[in-house]
Amino acid sequence: MKLCFVSTRGNVRAAMAKSIFTKLSRIALLNIEVYSAGVQTEREVPQAVLDVLSEKGYPTQDLEPLDCSLVPYEKLDILITLSSEARDQCPYHINHKRREHWVLEEVKDLTDLRALRDLRDSIEKSVKEFLKISST
Repeated sequence: MKLCFVSTRGNVRAAMAKSIFTKLSRIALLNIEVYSAGVQTEREVPQAVLDVLSEKGYPTQDLEPLDCSLVPYEKLDILITLSSEARDQCPYHINHKRREHWVLEEVKDLTDLRALRDLRDSIEKSVKEFLKISST
């Protein structure tokens, strides 16, 4: 199964979602190939994002966001958009078995660790709901 998170630049929301989903899906014993992408891709995940993910033991290696054109788009089973730009620019495809849009506000100031932690925790909650994992 292939899943892709797409946000505007792919280096904050989509990267966080990929990291969190990868760890939690493994805990749930699921074998899912996870991608993160951006519609206007930045090539590097900011260090503050990596630090906030590491605080909770989420993996930070291999978090380089891809341009949407480099994702096996037609072979995706699940597409989750994380920004209105991604939602509007990612076309529907017949092979996608599931498509969702998660409303997650962009963190404008990447030095604001509280905002990044809030975003991480919000994504974690959404991933747990998606995977039907108890938050207790």
